[in-house]
Amino acid sequence: MTKSILHRLLAAVSLGVLGLSGNAIASNCTSSFYSQYESCLSNSAFCSPYNSPQEFVAAHPGCFPGGTSTSQAQVSASSFVQVGSISASLVSRMLGSSGPMAVASAPVRGAAAGGKNSWNVWGSVAQTDTRQAYTVGINQIKNDLDVTNAVVGVDHPLASGMVVGLSAAFDRGEGSMQPTAIAARVASTTKGWALAPYLGYQINKEFALDASIGIGNGRTSGAGNMESEGDRLFYAANLNYSRWVKDLQFTGKVGYLHGEEDFGLTKVNGVAMANTAAKNKLDRFQLGAQVGYWMGNGVQPYAGVSYMGDRRSSSQGGADPVGKGAWQWALGLNFFSLSSGVTGGIGFTREEGRSNQKSSALAGNVGMRF
Repeated sequence: MTKSILHRLLAAVSLGVLGLSGNAIASNCTSSFYSQYESCLSNSAFCSPYNSPQEFVAAHPGCFPGGTSTSQAQVSASSFVQVGSISASLVSRMLGSSGPMAVASAPVRGAAAGGKNSWNVWGSVAQTDTRQAYTVGINQIKNDLDVTNAVVGVDHPLASGMVVGLSAAFDRGEGSMQPTAIAARVASTTKGWALAPYLGYQINKEFALDASIGIGNGRTSGAGNMESEGDRLFYAANLNYSRWVKDLQFTGKVGYLHGEEDFGLTKVNGVAMANTAAKNKLDRFQLGAQVGYWMGNGVQPYAGVSYMGDRRSSSQGGADPVGKGAWQWALGLNFFSLSSGVTGGIGFTREEGRSNQKSSALAGNVGMRF
């Protein structure tokens, strides 16, 4: 008992020598910061004011991009945005040929028709803002990440009712973390890319399937000359539904998305920090419905709601700090210039229901068929 008490006192003294006040560990991602993490891994007495290495990681998300909270926001704003853009483009191509749009102008056809619109080129840009606030021990943690993601794609019919394509995405983000209420915010930047081939299959005029798989790379830079680089892998499949009732279009989607980030050892000034490699996985099941109203002259406003259920795992362990389930509502406006084969739109989504995270996104897209 005496040794245990003495050990904890020595830990507190050592933290004080490092200039810590006892209520927070230094937040800049320097070599001394990761040395403290090493001490925490070897003995939880050196984790103070946290109780475990997992709490240490959760309290400093900007220094551990492979942790569950940071990786959840990054995967959602990069890989899953690309998946959503692919699916939206394919649904527009395969299920957009029925209803008022079809009688407005003849050239637009579904995938099964092929013909004049055999090629489709499209692009989208999305800005995703994520705000996290959760408690670790006695400390209130704040973690923000704003990511801009640009996606381009091209596809062509492979056979009757089937489309194949390839997409490329590039993202860049700005983040900040605040490990305690009185600590200064610490900035970070993220950037990455991904390539994803995809496939669409039109079952009939109301149902279509889409699937995609992608690989890429992401990099995080933080205060203290820290850099962390990881490989990305993602895949997804969606079943889509569309039905017109006069001027109303009812759509639905049920899907499964999987994303991974596999980070190597974090480097500070080019020197690798031990025990900082991490692999994080995110599985998402989603179910959504949407209704749009055809106003004529190529204009269609819409509103929708989706439920998303997430399951996360990280090699660094620890509990999920942001919540597993969320509702997402959407408002937007689609535009169609059917005679020239050009489509476009703008939409806003807002995520609600997670215990410790809020997220919103503004996106625009354009496509051309020829």
